Amino acid sequence: MKNLQEEQFSNSKYIKPKRYTYIGKDNKKYTWDFIEALDSVSVFLYHTQKDSFVFVKQFRIPLWDYQKRNNLKLEKMGFSIELCSGLVDKNLSLDEIAKEECIEELGYAPKLVEKIGEFYTGFGSGVSRQFLFYAEINEDDKMGHGGGIDGEDIQAVWIKRKDFEQFSKENPIKTPLLEYAYLWFKGKN
Repeated sequence: MKNLQEEQFSNSKYIKPKRYTYIGKDNKKYTWDFIEALDSVSVFLYHTQKDSFVFVKQFRIPLWDYQKRNNLKLEKMGFSIELCSGLVDKNLSLDEIAKEECIEELGYAPKLVEKIGEFYTGFGSGVSRQFLFYAEINEDDKMGHGGGIDGEDIQAVWIKRKDFEQFSKENPIKTPLLEYAYLWFKGKN
């Protein structure tokens, strides 16, 4: 990432700041600021031939900003490990968006995605829904290199199934959804 600089926020096709005022039960006026955000899909991928999970590692500017503001000195500032994910911003079904994200980010086209959950996130700062899918892949599903689009710099992270719990203990910068998906997988198998 080069020339990272904060700019004045003006308009976005991804989020919209909002403010509501209301009268509380104590008859005082209050305000609540939040953002309106798009829904998203996430895919927990399991490579059957390699007996491994496949996650994505990518630079997230809000994470970098948080780490910088809180003086967290980490070796790799701003990098997170996540499920393959994307916004619901296309005129496609959730299944189609999930499959498309797997191709864009990791280069694999799962034949089938299974919806395993739906969650609401960000209750205080802006509510959106996350749709969680599961897919199995193998080398026959490989279509490209992945890496993301539109300036994304995504790297595949391969974790053997037997090593997940150790990986989880050693990597605190990950989403809770990744942990939930693993617990779902573990209960299924």
